[in-house]
Amino acid sequence: MSTVVLTTVGTSLLFNARREGLVEDHQILAYLKQDPKKASAETNSLSRILQKGDEVVLLHSDTFEGANAANLLKLFYEEQGVPCGRVRIPGLAYEAQGFVDFGLKNFVRTLAGEIRKAAKGQKDVIINATGGFKAEISYATVLGLVFKVPVCYIHEQFREIAILPPTPIGWDSSLFVLYGDFFDWLSEGEGGVRPKSEVQPRAALLPEEAQVLLEEFELDGKPYVGLSPLGEAYFEAFRGELEQAQTIPIYLAPKARRTWEGLEPATKERYRKLLERLRLPNRATSSELKSGGGDALGFPKGHTDERVFYAEKDGALYVFALTHHGPEYERMCQEGFYWRDYSPQDFTLLDE
Repeated sequence: MSTVVLTTVGTSLLFNARREGLVEDHQILAYLKQDPKKASAETNSLSRILQKGDEVVLLHSDTFEGANAANLLKLFYEEQGVPCGRVRIPGLAYEAQGFVDFGLKNFVRTLAGEIRKAAKGQKDVIINATGGFKAEISYATVLGLVFKVPVCYIHEQFREIAILPPTPIGWDSSLFVLYGDFFDWLSEGEGGVRPKSEVQPRAALLPEEAQVLLEEFELDGKPYVGLSPLGEAYFEAFRGELEQAQTIPIYLAPKARRTWEGLEPATKERYRKLLERLRLPNRATSSELKSGGGDALGFPKGHTDERVFYAEKDGALYVFALTHHGPEYERMCQEGFYWRDYSPQDFTLLDE
């Protein structure tokens, strides 16, 4: 299996070349070919990472110098027969407020998108976080941890490649399940943000661990709220989990099928999102079993209107009922659902 090496790009190539009095692109490219390890941080690290058949994606800042450095690196690798692409990160520039408010968030979204793109193509991923702004390297490392892909960088003191392996420690995405309505609403705002006056009453209902993922900033002199760069990293990882989990089949009991087919389009879409989240591996921690017992769990617990009752069996999910939070949900919790009341042929595949 080939590997995509996602590489953050800085301007070390241009800086090193200028120290030698080289400023023209053709001069810098010749300098790069002469001694790739010496010429730039990116080629230094990639020379120790790349294997035959790998490809490189260069993620560069929204600056002339960043684009110029990435373009020269792309030309170099293409001449070496290495497939190489480059991606500009909007807003990732030297202007401090824009860098924090938009640049880092766009970097997180873009890097996460490239990780998911490679995964869909059945390719391995390595993040090479040697070049670029220091904050880029920090968030690249966070994304590597939550997406479980290795992160590489050049150790400044020993000048050797250091590899952070995929972490064996999982992360809990249940916040995005339990408070999915809020995070969906926020992400659907223009640019993933909404006016502070609209967000405050909704955010007040969130637990502290969810509120710390939010960030306030000014846009055209007015206060807005969106996900912080760290919040973006976790939200992108959550989206990645959702995509990977959609292969798990879901079957509907007759009662659930009748409810599903009678739903209005907007309501059906909300239940579809809920069923997508039901496939996530942490579904048990987001479920509840009340005093009625039985074989089915209520999902999700927390502040969500739409609810389902489900059980897991032989790698598939079986949904007994679709309902709403309220008296009917509480009644179903008390009565419970039991396998003994159903036969296998009663259940039909959700999307058949």
